[in-house]
Amino acid sequence: MERVSACLGRIMLSILIVITALALVLAFTEGLESPSYLAALAAGDVAAGLLLWLRKKKKVFGAFGGLCSRLGERRCALIITALCFGLGLIWIMLVPIEPFSDYKTYWDCAVSIANGQEVYSTEYVAMYPHILGYASFLALFIGIFGEHVLMGVLLGLVLSCLSGLLIFSIARSVSGLPAAVLAGGLWALYPGRIMLGSLIFSEPLYTCLVLLLFWLLLRLHRKQDKIKKRVLPALLWGLMLGLVLEAINAVRPIGAILIITLLIWLLLLRGEEMKDGRLWRFWLLLLAALAISFQLSGKLWDNRLENILGEEPAGLPIYNLYVGFNMDTLGQWSSEDMDLLFEYRRQEGGSAPEAQKSMLPHVLERLKSDELDLGRLFSAKLFTFLGNDELGGYTYRFTRSESFVKICMVICNCFYYMVILLALAGLLRLWRSWRDSVFLLLPLYTLGLTLAHMLIEVSSRYHYSLIPMFIIFAALCFGEGNKNKGETT
Repeated sequence: MERVSACLGRIMLSILIVITALALVLAFTEGLESPSYLAALAAGDVAAGLLLWLRKKKKVFGAFGGLCSRLGERRCALIITALCFGLGLIWIMLVPIEPFSDYKTYWDCAVSIANGQEVYSTEYVAMYPHILGYASFLALFIGIFGEHVLMGVLLGLVLSCLSGLLIFSIARSVSGLPAAVLAGGLWALYPGRIMLGSLIFSEPLYTCLVLLLFWLLLRLHRKQDKIKKRVLPALLWGLMLGLVLEAINAVRPIGAILIITLLIWLLLLRGEEMKDGRLWRFWLLLLAALAISFQLSGKLWDNRLENILGEEPAGLPIYNLYVGFNMDTLGQWSSEDMDLLFEYRRQEGGSAPEAQKSMLPHVLERLKSDELDLGRLFSAKLFTFLGNDELGGYTYRFTRSESFVKICMVICNCFYYMVILLALAGLLRLWRSWRDSVFLLLPLYTLGLTLAHMLIEVSSRYHYSLIPMFIIFAALCFGEGNKNKGETT
């Protein structure tokens, strides 16, 4: 059983490593036409190489580890959080931006909900009901602090700081304190996080919730042997995890990916634990409670959405699958596809769910089209999803000079490529020293989200929740002793 789990785990890690490396190859290929990518790749490679070289210098890394030990875990976490908040606040104050496009939709919906008014663009929001997930969360704070865009921006900053603490804690449990400080520092300094911090958007919330879910599972895994004989803890943990999953799904519909991730780990990757009957009973009870909690809370949320919108929200996002196979836009947003969707919505007796269902024949037609070139499509989508991280700078294309935007885009890419290269080194280290652990949920989720976006609509912004994962993988390169083997302490 352990050998089978180890083999499957290494296959999963191998696929993730290959796909991530391929994204860098695509960036290099793109750099043959746009030299800025080559420059960013070179800079990222040098920076990653320097950090790995310093790791081998026992005096340097030993001194760093000694400093972390003297400061202690709490002080290190406080310093990292202060750095994360301070850098984000400086950017927000110096480079503000008014909400636009979908970012404005989030804000307008939140203001409407807070004031008990009809939400902005009901027709559009009903088609993408997850908008109301973050808008409802934001509305709670608008009700307390008032309609100030700065408040919404600061809320996103606080959420990114909480994500930083979770990154620190996960890396600490897997790789030790010095690696955790490095991981927290990478997140605090991450240019994309800082530059996007001036926006009103949902990524900080659902990224924080995803990290919370994995942090809870790591803690549960450490306690499972002590509570595996008891029914109540399994039920309570399942109920709590189900609520967290539904909260994630309400803000960003990725609950199915997370559930599949958990099932794959539970059924295939636990190694020797899979021989323990009491652990099986514990996890099956937990899964049953999780499913009930997820379903019931999901129905309650759907009822709330219907009350807010005054109509039934859309169900399965078939439109996103249709866009995902658009060869003209190479899987990215298409105005023509959206016009078709809303044409069905505006038909007599039309509704958001029916409009989505009406897209299914068009999906099948597109899949059968002679114009479909899957190799070209998937490579373009992979480059869009993982091949760059320049949205932080590109966001300001309407409000700042071209030179400012280009410099910011290059800075974002340089740091991103450094993190990806370090993450690849960390994943390779994990592959060589693999042991069954709940930590494998992180690479499983990373792989699952990436593969999902090879089918549905893709955008660079959608990889935001993977940045913490890559940072935690990077921390594996700097782990202490056997903690880099995917074990929790």
